[in-house]
Formats: sequence, structure tokens, C-alpha cells
Amino acid sequence: MFGRLPKLLVENKISLGAWLTIANPEVPEMLSLLGFDWLLFDVEHAPLDFQMLEYMLMAVRGDTTPIVRVPFNDPVYVKRVLDLGFAGILFPLINKAEDAKQAVASTRYPPKGIRGVGPRRAASYGLKTNEYFDNADKVLVIVQIETQEAVKNIEDILSVEGVNAFFIGPNDLSFSYGYRSWKEEIVRKAIEKVAEVSMSLGVPGGMYCPDDESLEFALKNGFKFIALGSDYRFLVAGARSRLEKAKSLANSFS
Repeated sequence: MFGRLPKLLVENKISLGAWLTIANPEVPEMLSLLGFDWLLFDVEHAPLDFQMLEYMLMAVRGDTTPIVRVPFNDPVYVKRVLDLGFAGILFPLINKAEDAKQAVASTRYPPKGIRGVGPRRAASYGLKTNEYFDNADKVLVIVQIETQEAVKNIEDILSVEGVNAFFIGPNDLSFSYGYRSWKEEIVRKAIEKVAEVSMSLGVPGGMYCPDDESLEFALKNGFKFIALGSDYRFLVAGARSRLEKAKSLANSFS
């Protein structure tokens, strides 16, 4: 169920993942076969409904860890995706410690939290219910840092018990500061501040890195939880490269 990501996070080792936005089970199947450490199913921005999430989750192969970004930090969304069998959740718009505490509570059964009891597929349809309950607290809680307020409160947020990791949303964070790129000095410094706090507290962090420049920046700042891009970007980049090379070759024969 949990795959290899939890161990990589605990050991502070680099893990490489990808965003899933295309509603088709073949996409997670292909990417998990390639060897990604984790795959994130994006319910915040992509057109993925709960039924499709279940089909796509069933297609994940090997020990690739499936995690999901919920639309909002809402216990109703959380219990539904966890009951499908996801190993972790990325919570958007975590701006203060109270947000992080609610996120953790929504992933834990009473008395530790407020999650409703009904794991269904997560417990192998009742075949492994006790085993699931014994391990339910291992669900990963990953908080997304994407606003000025979150940066200001980063130490309090990452000090919340139960937060396993954080993730920088570079686009949202940039817009929060009035820019469109993380390369602006004020945004870079904000990310570097978050990185420093994370290292002092021992909470691993990650960032969306669709190109080599952002990847190098993230690695230099100690980030280990790295997204290399999304399914549709991989598709566009591969198709564009093939088309441009084919056009170049075809022109040499014209």
C-alpha cells in the first residue's frame, strides 16, 4: 500500500515523482512501470473524479507510492480518497499551524483524529481490515507551501506532529508575491527560507521541477521530494521533440 516513498523520506533520500492529470488508468500504469518513486493524482486542478481515481489507483504497479492532492483541506475529501487506498495526501493552501493540525486530524481515526471509519478498498474490501487499522497512522501527510502567509508561519507549520513532509508550489507562491516565476529574488529567498527551516526541523521538503534549472535549485536547497513534471507535459514535450526532428529530416529531402 505505502510503497517506497515513506522509507525514502525517513532516510532523507531523493525521491522522484510525477503529477497525474489525464483521466486514464494507462497513464499511472506506464509511469509506475518506468520506475517513478511516487505518483501524485491531482484532484485540485485536474478533471479526475472519485470513480476514475479508483480505476487509476488500481493500475499502479510495483512499489511506486500513490499519493493524491485533494481539492481543499476538507475532511470530507480526505476520507473519500483514503478509503480508496492512497498512501498519502498533499494538502493545498496550508497557511498556518491550525491548517496543518486539521490536515493531520483528518487522516487519523478517533481518538487521535476525526477520520470516519469505512476503509472499503483500502482494507482490501474487508479482507484485511485489522491489518489496515494497525497501519492507518502511516498515511503520509504532506503540506503545500504556496503563500506568503505560509512562509511567514513555516516553523509553526512544520513543527506540527504528524506532518511528514512539505511541498513548494512554485507557481502559486510566485503569484502570491506578485510575480509569475520562482526565479524572482523575493520568491527565491522565500523558498530558501523554507528550506533552512525544514533542515533545522528535520522535515523533508519537495518542489515541482519541470526543467533542469528548477531541479538544480531544489537539490541545492536540500529538497528531496521532487516532481519532474506532469503527464500532459511529458506528452507534449515528447510529441514536440519527435515532430520537430521529423520535420527537420523531411525538409532535407524536399
